Amino acid sequence: MELQRKVAEAIHVLNHDPQSSNRVAANQWLVHFQQTPEAWDVSTSLLTSPIVSLFDLQFFAAQILRRKIQNEASNLQSSAKDALLNALLIAAKRYSSGVPQLLTQICLALSALLLHADLYSKPFDKLMFALQNLQAHDDGNVALLELLTVLPEEISDTRHVSHQSNLRQELLSHTSMVLDFLLQQSEKQFASPLYPLDNNRKILRCLLSWVRAGCFSEIPQGAVPSHPLLNYVFNALQGTTFDLAIEVLVELVTRHEDLPQVLLYKVQLLRDTLLKPALVNADFKVVSGLACLMSEIGQAAPCLIVEASSEALILTDALLSCASFPSEDWEIADSTVQFWSTFATYILSLGGNKKKDRNHVKDIFLPVFSALVDALVLRAQVDEFTSSDESPGLDLPDGLLHFRNNLLELLVDICQLLHPTTFVSKLFFGGLPSSNISMPLREIEAKLFALNAVSEIILQEGEAFDFSLIMQLVSAFSVRPSSELKGFICVVYRSLADVVGSFSRWISVFPSNGRPLLLFLAGGISEPICSHACASALRKICEDAPAVIQETSNLDILMRIGECLDQWNLALEDEEEVTSAITVILGSVANKELQNKLLTQLLSSSYGVLSKLVDDDIESSSRQSPATYARMLSSVTRGLYRIGTVFTHLATSLSSIPVSDGPILSMLTAFWPILEKLFRSDHMESGSVAAAACRALSVAVQSSGEHFMLLLPSVLECLSRNFLSFQSQECYIRTACVIADEFCEKEVYGSLFITTFERFTQASSLMGINSSYICDQEPDLVEAYVNFASALIRGCHKELLGTCGTLLEISFQKAAICCTAMHRGAALAAMSYLSGFLEVSLSSMIETVNCKSEGSFSVVTVQVVSHCGEGLLSNLVYALLGVAAMSRVHKCSTILQQLAAICSLCERTSWKGMLCWKSLQGWLNSAVWALPSEYLKQGEAENIVREWSEALGGAGIDYLENKGCNLGSNNSLGGGHMQGKHGRALKRLVRDFADSHRNDPNLNII
Repeated sequence: MELQRKVAEAIHVLNHDPQSSNRVAANQWLVHFQQTPEAWDVSTSLLTSPIVSLFDLQFFAAQILRRKIQNEASNLQSSAKDALLNALLIAAKRYSSGVPQLLTQICLALSALLLHADLYSKPFDKLMFALQNLQAHDDGNVALLELLTVLPEEISDTRHVSHQSNLRQELLSHTSMVLDFLLQQSEKQFASPLYPLDNNRKILRCLLSWVRAGCFSEIPQGAVPSHPLLNYVFNALQGTTFDLAIEVLVELVTRHEDLPQVLLYKVQLLRDTLLKPALVNADFKVVSGLACLMSEIGQAAPCLIVEASSEALILTDALLSCASFPSEDWEIADSTVQFWSTFATYILSLGGNKKKDRNHVKDIFLPVFSALVDALVLRAQVDEFTSSDESPGLDLPDGLLHFRNNLLELLVDICQLLHPTTFVSKLFFGGLPSSNISMPLREIEAKLFALNAVSEIILQEGEAFDFSLIMQLVSAFSVRPSSELKGFICVVYRSLADVVGSFSRWISVFPSNGRPLLLFLAGGISEPICSHACASALRKICEDAPAVIQETSNLDILMRIGECLDQWNLALEDEEEVTSAITVILGSVANKELQNKLLTQLLSSSYGVLSKLVDDDIESSSRQSPATYARMLSSVTRGLYRIGTVFTHLATSLSSIPVSDGPILSMLTAFWPILEKLFRSDHMESGSVAAAACRALSVAVQSSGEHFMLLLPSVLECLSRNFLSFQSQECYIRTACVIADEFCEKEVYGSLFITTFERFTQASSLMGINSSYICDQEPDLVEAYVNFASALIRGCHKELLGTCGTLLEISFQKAAICCTAMHRGAALAAMSYLSGFLEVSLSSMIETVNCKSEGSFSVVTVQVVSHCGEGLLSNLVYALLGVAAMSRVHKCSTILQQLAAICSLCERTSWKGMLCWKSLQGWLNSAVWALPSEYLKQGEAENIVREWSEALGGAGIDYLENKGCNLGSNNSLGGGHMQGKHGRALKRLVRDFADSHRNDPNLNII
């Protein structure tokens, strides 16, 4: 009693004391109390004692029992569980007419007790027998309804049980008794006017819970439609139980294939008695529920709807009414979309022998889908408040965006059913209104959205429609003052720009459209909401109609757009679209003098801001004002991106013209001196400037080809020096990798690349990579470095590679460490380098198998593998542990097979003293036995070593045989990855090992 009193005092303080410190202390005491053995008896006593009547105490006791049962029931003796079951049943009966939340907690505790019972003891049989006593009283029925409601829900919650499927089957074995009980309760409800009104809701909640558990799967399928409870649920659609009845019917329709046909015959009754009054009275709840139910009926059986029976036509008519229903959001219309999509897709799928049927069905339902277009366009509009909103930055509501996204596929299907020409004329029947009759902008915007959604289908059909309607809008918007481009007007502008971009190929055919299109797009690019759509449309117009845009007046507009880029401050991706559009046109200008003049005009501001930044006289004064300096760096970054974009698209546009005859060489001549000065300045400390400069340099290299070679010494010196100064900026190594891909095969520059490789490798940031943890801190740096190393291995002459054994060994070690990184990109890039290194090494070893001259690449390879092989194999094994291992199986298997091939080859040669088959076996044995014991089952280590050794032996020979065949056919890099039955067997072993160790513990110990 004393402990009960303390519990009561603590609960009172927790719920009512004004001092927060007292409440915190009381909460801490109660948390501690819950964990004590005494909490069982005290909570049971508080819940069952007739002298305790405080809700706070009773609710707390029920909660404690529920939690302790969930966490500690497995420690209770069977006699204690039986006593607890009886106590909870008594409490359930006692509080069945009290506060509902308390009864729910008691029933949850009872459910938890059943979930933790031994199935062999038949806990559900015991419960059902004990509950028979409760049925003698109405209050007992209330408690039984609540328990039968929460029990299936708790069993479905897999967090609570490990034997869910067995419990579910045990539960469903009592389906017949439960359904009979619910039927009795429903009959009592109708027979006695004194019966509690809310019992209908309790009956439906309980039935819903059992339907979700799959109760009707326990009775013959043919008996479900005629079950008396179905009529009870259908009748419950009248009144306050409507929402629960809808939920039950929807669950039944989705689970039982016989029901859609039965309910289809009841749709007319639903429409006449419930839907029509609800539409008149704007009853959102009823319209929403019926829309959901009817959509599920149609979606579950589209084959019934295409029969076009009177019931099917009534269903589609009712759903059209729901789709058109005006509401504050788009939930009701959205709930019908899945049905219409399923139905339209079903009709379109009727082919072959059913093609005549498809045409017949289309003819019947064309009026339905035609009306559906009107309904969807109506609901896809913004409301009047949004359409009159002039707030800056206004965009469509999230609900409307979600609805429109769901509409995309449906609109495409409807367009196919109606035919594109009919669909377009449906949207713009009779054309746009004349100037003295205004169509609401929100209607125009919704129709533009629909037209853009089906643009791909219309283009595929190939029948161009009259674009004069679109051009009327373009012309109207192009002359609007910029001060009027605000609020919803910008949203309409964006939708129109989307349509222009989608149909640019057809719209731009007419030269007269060029000027208004350019003026329209120029007017919208500066507005944040429509800038992306306008920039994208501008690029498409320029790509599709270069001849039209090259006209003098149009070219002037285009160049003015380029000159405004500095003041517009667009997103980089939008600025790239605009720059690409202009470059496409300039690249096609035939007059070389004019072309160079216009390119200079386009890039003059970019060159100017670059020159200004690196000017020694201005540098110090700019830095004195941080805000001014930050703005200048931003301008430089944009200028560099612009220059890089021009290089990229000029190279594409002028691919058939020699670089020496085009503008690229003159651009490079002007660009590199400024860029070199920037690279040698302290401004490269800025990450954004460095990334933009490296990107511009990379595309300049790729665009200018061999003309860039003379600049290689100074370029590589700048890259390596800057990386050593700013080692967090991996962009320098990425750019060097681009240059290596282009030029490292040139023997004259080979030593230059090796020197750069050495400077990168000796950097403290790379030398410090000695664990996978550090690799995961700098994954981009690791990826850039191993990609650069891979480029050298692929391209440099082998004689040159033979002189840098130490560098290769260091890079090999770093890559082996990074195989175990959690970062997928870094790990796979490291494995690719290792595999590429071993591939090139094998080719060289086979070619020079009898040559053992000091410093040859083959000897260096043997030395690197002999020194690093053990660490590599250990890291490969660790890389195959954990959830990310399956993505690394192929590369790990390839590397293992290559290692086996190298060791097998050395076994036959004079290299055997440095590397042999026993070396690989020893590494494998060490790697497997070094794994912590918790990773392996008893005897697994011995099996892995034996099976993998056998597979590696055969895989190495398979690889060499395939490699020899490829060498004979001048395909030295063709590779024998996973060739032969032993190679495939090795990969199966690796995959099985990774699959069986996905959930191993403590994977962060690497």
